[in-house]
Amino acid sequence: MASETKEFGSNLQTVSRAVALLRCFEQGAVSLTLAQLTRRLGLNKATVFRLATTLETEGLLDKDPDTGAYSVSYGLLALGRELLNPAGLATLAQPILKAAQEATRETAILNLRQGDRAVVVHEIVSPQAVRYALGVGYRADLRLGAASLAILAFLPGREADAVLAAPMPPLADGGTMTAEQIRARLPRVREEGYCTTDSQRERDAAGFAAPFFGADGTVAGSLSVVMPVSRAREEAHRRLCADTVRAAARELTARLGGDRAVG
Repeated sequence: MASETKEFGSNLQTVSRAVALLRCFEQGAVSLTLAQLTRRLGLNKATVFRLATTLETEGLLDKDPDTGAYSVSYGLLALGRELLNPAGLATLAQPILKAAQEATRETAILNLRQGDRAVVVHEIVSPQAVRYALGVGYRADLRLGAASLAILAFLPGREADAVLAAPMPPLADGGTMTAEQIRARLPRVREEGYCTTDSQRERDAAGFAAPFFGADGTVAGSLSVVMPVSRAREEAHRRLCADTVRAAARELTARLGGDRAVG
């Protein structure tokens, strides 16, 4: 019993320290280096590094590959409602997503780029009995799925290369794609302004997605609609979904103060 009590106390201390680390970002800092976190927490550097690495692995912190600085990740969306509306984005996108859902009758999703992931920050589920829904906080590798590839295609070359250099994730059927195969798809996405995939991340799920951009012209995320593959086979519905996500993404870009248009 004494051993169990000691272990329980140690675990509580670890949780408390992890929370304290996350609260360092409540002080107004967008990003903090390991040294800054160490000073704020008053712990030794090795302990802070382990905590930060664990939180990064769990998707709660994001680490800049160039500077090594940490920032709060949108992975926290799944744990705290405060991040559900980053900078008012979800509120801004709500009527656009609703219109996309009503036009296609499919699940409409707002995805934000967070490092090498696309994170669902808002979702309006299809009214149809057979449908797909991912859930707020869902994190997808940028190399799989329409919502992700629509973002990857518009990343600066150096950033896209870094994403493609990592070990490839498995497809829904257990297979894999090579970096060269993924890279070969991107010019068409850039030309058409949208991406569509079937059964890449989830079996029997199809998606259509288009990128949206911030006021500075950089890709910020994507707007997508997802559905069973059976409904994505109809050519008229495919055209509707493609046109809808492109128009929705352009409208959101304009509302964010951007003027970049693709496709």
